[in-house]
Amino acid sequence: VWNEPKVSLADAGYVRVGIDEGWENCSGTDPAGGMRQHDEAGFPLINVERFPDMKRLVAYGHSKGVKMGWYLNGCACGEAKERLPNYRGDVQRLAEFGFDAVKIDGCGAATNMTYYAQLMAKTNKTYEIENCHWGVCGADRKFHNPDGASCPTEGWCPFNHFRTSGDINAGPMSWFANLQTTVRFLDASAPLSRPSCWAYPDMLEVGRVQGASFAWQRAHFGAWCVVSAPLVLGLDLTDTANLASVVPIVTNPEAIAVNQQWAGHPGRLVAQFDPPAAPPAAPAPAVRRRAFSAGEAS
Repeated sequence: VWNEPKVSLADAGYVRVGIDEGWENCSGTDPAGGMRQHDEAGFPLINVERFPDMKRLVAYGHSKGVKMGWYLNGCACGEAKERLPNYRGDVQRLAEFGFDAVKIDGCGAATNMTYYAQLMAKTNKTYEIENCHWGVCGADRKFHNPDGASCPTEGWCPFNHFRTSGDINAGPMSWFANLQTTVRFLDASAPLSRPSCWAYPDMLEVGRVQGASFAWQRAHFGAWCVVSAPLVLGLDLTDTANLASVVPIVTNPEAIAVNQQWAGHPGRLVAQFDPPAAPPAAPAPAVRRRAFSAGEAS
């Protein structure tokens, strides 16, 4: 990082590791009754062959200086019935295992973000909460829970960042399409994306975009920085050759400083235009702008 062999990604600001899909055990006793991935008391069932000691794993992460995130209401088991004990069991284990953050998906029926946040507040610990309900405003798409919206309002945002889109992928245009879903939350005078309530078009695909040039991957990272999106790496960190190729992008101190600074606006689309003689499949170029303490810069 920065041509210094002893500097890590953590020094650049990447200080949280998230455990996503794959830890769940879907062998519950009543799949139709909301107990496919929870027991009767509401505690989440864990695949102990893959994750034999979740609390110890979290402690190991903490010993290495990173914060640890978990994943709830996921898609592997997709429980189709809401049960209040499941919310309580999820949050009790979240606290007992020592997690610092949580991503709450929309595949299961536990989509009440307000209730999740209320339960977390009772643990007397602060969590970073991601609402991963795919940018659906109003009631959530699958279970029609009025508190399952992925979209904040001026007075309601019981989460720290919210997905504005469906899942990103490694296709060359996927990140560009996801970026467009942030526009409605970046109003020039009253943006809904704001400190502690950030619009999030999903993780970064830098290092994975199929057939992408260095410039196209740099544009992807820069766009996330301009709109103040959370910067979450989505590439295989054990592929050191690939990682080395994108380190100059994802650790760029100037770009990260733009992402982290708040001066009254998260950044927004200011112009969109068609290039001369553009091929039909080419996206329309766009210009985005961020506000800075000393004025505005494009």
